[in-house]
Amino acid sequence: MSTLYQKVAKDIAQDIEQGVYLTGQKVPSVRSLSKVKAVSISTITQAYALLEDQGYLSAKPQSGYYVKDGANDPVMPPPISKGSEPEVVKKNDIISMMLNAVHQDSLINFGAAIAHESLMPQHALQTHINKVSRFHSKQVFNYLFSPGLESLRRQIATRMRNVGVKCHPDDIIITHGCSEALNLCLRTTTQPGDIIAVESPCYYGFLQLAGLLGLKVIEIPTDAQKGISIDALTLALKQWPIRLIAVSARYSNPTGAAIDSRKQKQLFDLAQKYDVKILEDDIYGELGFDQSLNTVIKTFDTDGRVMHCSSFSKTLSPGLRVGWCISGEHHDDIIQEQTYSSFSPSSLSQYALSSYLESGHYDKHLRKTRALCKQNVDAITQLVKQFFPAGTRISQPRGGFIIWLALPEKTDVMAMQRSALKEGINMAPGAMFSNTGEFDHYIRLNCAIPIDGQVNQAVKTLGRVASENLILA
Repeated sequence: MSTLYQKVAKDIAQDIEQGVYLTGQKVPSVRSLSKVKAVSISTITQAYALLEDQGYLSAKPQSGYYVKDGANDPVMPPPISKGSEPEVVKKNDIISMMLNAVHQDSLINFGAAIAHESLMPQHALQTHINKVSRFHSKQVFNYLFSPGLESLRRQIATRMRNVGVKCHPDDIIITHGCSEALNLCLRTTTQPGDIIAVESPCYYGFLQLAGLLGLKVIEIPTDAQKGISIDALTLALKQWPIRLIAVSARYSNPTGAAIDSRKQKQLFDLAQKYDVKILEDDIYGELGFDQSLNTVIKTFDTDGRVMHCSSFSKTLSPGLRVGWCISGEHHDDIIQEQTYSSFSPSSLSQYALSSYLESGHYDKHLRKTRALCKQNVDAITQLVKQFFPAGTRISQPRGGFIIWLALPEKTDVMAMQRSALKEGINMAPGAMFSNTGEFDHYIRLNCAIPIDGQVNQAVKTLGRVASENLILA
């Protein structure tokens, strides 16, 4: 929940963005605004300091606070992508380079989309781990075969009602994170050489899995705000023998795009018409900033062709490795595949998360986490506007905690990545998220980290490094 000074800062930031206060204009003094807002001088001082950190204001000694250059500029989202014809995946080296840097604790992690521990309820989870270890020791230290712990599946089934999905606990399979859920669904529905359609750009894990399974990927033009193009997907389905559509309806990685309910229904109807499967990744689904999107593609599934996957990795703990899938008509095949490969995820993790969900604290935690993610996304967006090269375009996600940046086209992002690592900063090059070269001048930034002076300086450094690696004609 936001503090009073943060709420005041948010109101002033909105006034600046809407042009109430223009670039170079002095904002009300601390004393006068404290009277107008009926809050303490300390609250206004903290609010102005926060706005200064976020790049909205600059302080002039003995004079006051002024609106910084660029603070009123509108945010321009990246343009709709171009798509591609079916190709074998060939980007694993770039993905490995970014992930290897994650393990270096000294680096500021703008790269991997991993929420900082301060956003996770670590103490509460530790309490429930201790509790189940004590009272269910026989169960938590033994195998728990697929489909997983019934009480946890019951909790998930209840939560799925929030997005209009009426499923039974027996319809759910607990997995070793969302990545195993996606892997199992792909393995049971495709064969080497099959074509799958993905958003462009798309989650790099899809590309990794497709490469490992010998699949060809066709990238469908995608709007960074509204999601995959239905018209372009229709043309692709007419032209190519597509086996499966991999898509995120809520807050896609890396763009943060959201597909509204009407378009979700269109997407399902299209898949039904051409008899293709849908693999829905909803890992960021519970991190919507305004919670106005209360359906998923699975909501409209009438024949079991939508395989819905998610996990608690982005909201509770990446290390507990608990995800799930609602796999429809492929339920039995996936249980068999999981049983022969990994049995099931950790028994301890499943019991601990079931205990935590039963405590009733999850929704309160989500409300706090959503507010923090929105605050961080807004803060880093403002810093990018201030310090990155002119012409940089920034996504405007409605949920999650990542932003997608289109830098000037001549930016050498791979050289920028190497320079950033030397400066102690990790980022995700756009080339990771496509099998083409279309996003070679893009980057993705993780915003789920504490915003402080060090992070502010890191964004400023990235902006400088981007400018230094802008190739002049």
